[in-house]
Amino acid sequence: MMHSLRILTAGPHASIQDRGRPGQQWLGIPEGGVLDRDAFALGNALVGNPADAAVIEVCLGNFSAELMTRAKVALTGTSAGTLTVQDPGGHSMTVEANRSVDLAAGRIIRLGVIPDSNTATIAISGGVDAPLFYHSRSTSPSAGIGGFDGGFLQDGQIIPLGVVETPDAAEWMASDTLKDTGQPIRCVRGPQDDRFTENALLVFFSAEYTVSPILNRMGMRLDGEVLEHRTNADIPSDGIVTGTVQVPGNGLPIVLLADHQSTGGYTKIATVITADMPRLARLRPGEGLRFTEVTVAEAEAIARQHHDRLGAVLAGLQLAPPIVDLAALYALGDTT
Repeated sequence: MMHSLRILTAGPHASIQDRGRPGQQWLGIPEGGVLDRDAFALGNALVGNPADAAVIEVCLGNFSAELMTRAKVALTGTSAGTLTVQDPGGHSMTVEANRSVDLAAGRIIRLGVIPDSNTATIAISGGVDAPLFYHSRSTSPSAGIGGFDGGFLQDGQIIPLGVVETPDAAEWMASDTLKDTGQPIRCVRGPQDDRFTENALLVFFSAEYTVSPILNRMGMRLDGEVLEHRTNADIPSDGIVTGTVQVPGNGLPIVLLADHQSTGGYTKIATVITADMPRLARLRPGEGLRFTEVTVAEAEAIARQHHDRLGAVLAGLQLAPPIVDLAALYALGDTT
């Protein structure tokens, strides 16, 4: 039996992702990887994968695929989104997010518009078996590397899956999913905060910004109050990290995401802390956000707390209640 998945509808910007390629920026290779690392960790745990198994990252939704082999599937990164599972006879069932479901070959999984997140993760037992490039299967479409041919998934594409040596039919669910608290996004000031006026710093850490429709895996442009530079926005190009907040000459912030360039020549007013990047990645165009300042020491303490809390979520997975499979019921025939 072929261990694979056939993409029916890829939707906008669906791609193969894992933890990315840390440590390669000196070669000009973006780190990449999943936008929502919490969803990635939870999805793999729910389907019994190794922590670094590759998943399908979906942007906004409208994704469907046919399983060519039996597999467990889990949707994470959303609380309100659901998977619709359809059998060859056309019967369907609904699977809530943040739980796994064991599915037979030939089942079709469909994800509509994600109502509460810009991005979601679909984890499949065995993981996506894309070629390794610099120790990662992640796709960085802006650089044309990783995944399959370095691009987004396409309708009709056959995606190989890893083989699960000891299949386990148990289905799991998470009682806690590290939901967005609605609190401001926490940032460490700088490194070029001295290039901004005092009023610009006050505005950045108090005003509400809106996620622009100009949004991709490289960066998130924000609309709102303009930030004033003391002189200009240009600096000699230096290193960029995920979460860097660049402010070009128009004064509007850009938060750099997983596929950011390795260096940049615009002033950087702040850097979003690692623990808050999953929350940021879930924001949809038109949603509002605020920033608040923390120190480096506070950011490190928050990172440790977040790591411990995520570990507790993964350790606390519970057996999920069975889902009524209408296809199986219809297969029994009429017994009246």
